[in-house]
Amino acid sequence: MRTYWNVLLLAMIMQDGKCEAADIIGGKEAPSTPYMALVRTGKTFCGGALIMSDWVLTSAECITDKTTTVDLGVRSIKNTKEKGRQQLKVVKTISHEKCNKVKHINNLQLLQLSGKANINNAVNIIRTPEKCDDVKPGSICTVAGWGRTDNKKLNPSDKLMEAKVTVIDRKVCNSLWNKTVKITKDMICTREKDAVRGFCNGDTGGPLICGGFLKGLISFGPTLCGTPSGADVYTRLSKDHMRWIKKKTRAMP
Repeated sequence: MRTYWNVLLLAMIMQDGKCEAADIIGGKEAPSTPYMALVRTGKTFCGGALIMSDWVLTSAECITDKTTTVDLGVRSIKNTKEKGRQQLKVVKTISHEKCNKVKHINNLQLLQLSGKANINNAVNIIRTPEKCDDVKPGSICTVAGWGRTDNKKLNPSDKLMEAKVTVIDRKVCNSLWNKTVKITKDMICTREKDAVRGFCNGDTGGPLICGGFLKGLISFGPTLCGTPSGADVYTRLSKDHMRWIKKKTRAMP
């Protein structure tokens, strides 16, 4: 998945001190992902997840401002007449107060929508974790987005794409990042040993789904997306993160 054309500003990913964007490599067209949110600001976009009828969760590194809108029920970006498609304005943005964009810690942002989404077959709320258990290495999860589908080309994907990804141990992930970024317990890493597959430019903020639950959000990855030599990293939804989400959404009218 990726951003629009030359939008390499979105969803910043640290590698050797440089920031890059994120999208889906080695995936296929997504069958049904009613919880996916397309977050658009000008000509840039990123992913997000509908966690309540009027709230979307995305990355703090996702660019937002007063013009930001959220499209729900999107399969094709160009097909604005898709059945069930809805667009709402963003009336409030809340980034995690302890977010550190350099270290990619607490990389979370809440978007309050201008109204409640109409829940139907095309648009629905994703299940959030109840116990916030860690995701075990070897688990197969799903990631989706509209980012680039080829790490050597800038052209974005019109269609929503998804890929199966494999969770790896944090110690292995830490060694792959070689101290460029410290991998914490509030992060999840995925890597495919024998395939070019993962997220890339434009996918930042998109959901990581494990066992039918939202377990994380796309955070950062290697400059060359989806390669076996690197590891993709997600913000893990911990108990503290879920408390923060509940506190902030309940505080809003």
